[in-house]
Amino acid sequence: MRSVALFLALLLTAAIPRPAEALVVLGWHDIRDRIADGDPDADAVTTRNFAMQLDWLRAHGYVPVSAQAVRDARAGRGTLPPKAVLLTLDGGYRSAYTQALPLLRAFDYPALVAVPTSRVDASGATVRVGMRDVPRSAFLGWSDVKALQASGLVEVASQGHDLAMPVAGDPQGDLLPAAITRRWTGSGYETEAAQRERIRADLATSADRLERATGRRPQIVVWPVGGVSGAARAAADSVGLATIIGPDGRSGTSELHYAGVARPGDDAFPGARLVMVENAGASDLAYELRRDPRLDGIRVVRVSLDDIAAADATTTSSNVDALAERIRSIHPSHVILDATSADAAWFPTGAMSVRSDLLAHVAARIRARSGAKVLAWMPAAASPDAYADLANEPVDGIVVGDGADPTAALARAKAVRPDLVRVRAITVPAGDAAPIAAQMPSLASSYDFIVAMLPHDQRGSRREVDRAVATVAASPAALDRTVFVIDTGDTAHPIPADELEAQARRVVASGGRHVGYSRDIALKDLPPLEPARAAISARAFPYQER
Repeated sequence: MRSVALFLALLLTAAIPRPAEALVVLGWHDIRDRIADGDPDADAVTTRNFAMQLDWLRAHGYVPVSAQAVRDARAGRGTLPPKAVLLTLDGGYRSAYTQALPLLRAFDYPALVAVPTSRVDASGATVRVGMRDVPRSAFLGWSDVKALQASGLVEVASQGHDLAMPVAGDPQGDLLPAAITRRWTGSGYETEAAQRERIRADLATSADRLERATGRRPQIVVWPVGGVSGAARAAADSVGLATIIGPDGRSGTSELHYAGVARPGDDAFPGARLVMVENAGASDLAYELRRDPRLDGIRVVRVSLDDIAAADATTTSSNVDALAERIRSIHPSHVILDATSADAAWFPTGAMSVRSDLLAHVAARIRARSGAKVLAWMPAAASPDAYADLANEPVDGIVVGDGADPTAALARAKAVRPDLVRVRAITVPAGDAAPIAAQMPSLASSYDFIVAMLPHDQRGSRREVDRAVATVAASPAALDRTVFVIDTGDTAHPIPADELEAQARRVVASGGRHVGYSRDIALKDLPPLEPARAAISARAFPYQER
């Protein structure tokens, strides 16, 4: 398994060739002289590997640039050199001063250091990071922050005051990213205005503390892992903090839009970071910068929450755990959850009736247990207000079903969450595929990805699979951004176990890159676990033990 992470939203879309003016953003967390075997901190990299990565960048013509140069390029005041790279360190670790700064001086490389100021303010023996208590000595002091800014090579950015700490995101108590989540108060969800004010106050506190320590007010915010909402972006704008770095996502599970690069003028989706984890070395960095993400296969499982919800909360909770464990065992790269049941929603919204506030909880459990990215399937005819409410859920994208034009609804959702992936589902009919072929160029240019549902009444036909793949392949670049979804039937008419694997292999043999199935019924082991895993697992062979 590669040990560099692309902390971005979805390995769903094809990469585009890196243009000359593209910016590669690289990120590190903690840098240490030694990392013991079994260390629980997957984000740490040794000083030796950090030095080797910087040396590799120099040897291969990459040109580290300052954050100011990136801002100037985005504002049209200058241009970036070919193979420009922005070096970033975040998390507030003291190693940015003790380990990274001496090497930055040796190479004469500029960098951006993002500081969550609550960690610098901490006075106890430990600081809470995720689910771990880390010694306070591992984090910067205010004198270190001041010295970094005064070095002439480092610009200090905000990472919020306490935004790195997750907040309660649903009635079930799941802890979700603070910058995208409307916090659950115990009696309801905070309003968008309250969310924006919470984030604004947090960012203002951070900016004030950094200005007092360094004499310079920060101009950039680097958002913590989890993405960023439109409300958070508005809050940052209101306190003068620009976003020039996009959200983070793991390699092998998610990569979207620009595959780790972005044109500096792209405000809607700024530069995505390639973040070092699991003690990545220079060879890992080289692999990630050179690989073609279009060759990475996406593997998708679609789930109906109708199959999980029960009449009582205890049984529902048990069913959610069973689903999350099954997804972990199958190990798809992505899971699609149906966001509605008939005309009722599985998420809080005033635009339609609500069956249960379950979507966020299931998404959080799947992500925590398996690392899979989660998308929500939404009817095309649902109102823009419903789409906007869905965008507040902890999902990575929205899959729009066949039907009405969802342009206005998706625009509302993107206003709430600019980083959401837009996916359009189409049904490939048996026989004449000319109508679908005619739609493909428009779909490929309008959506980040396409889900092509294979004919449910032609499951055994290899000819139909070949025809469906050929139909998509006739449109340039569409094949890289289309997942072919096999219909596995229902409890009354399940697909034969060997047929699922055969069809998945047929899709790939015909030239398809991405494949999935619909739907998975966890409580009835349909399709059976082993054939499902053989057909859809995103793990390299041999499979890891459960």
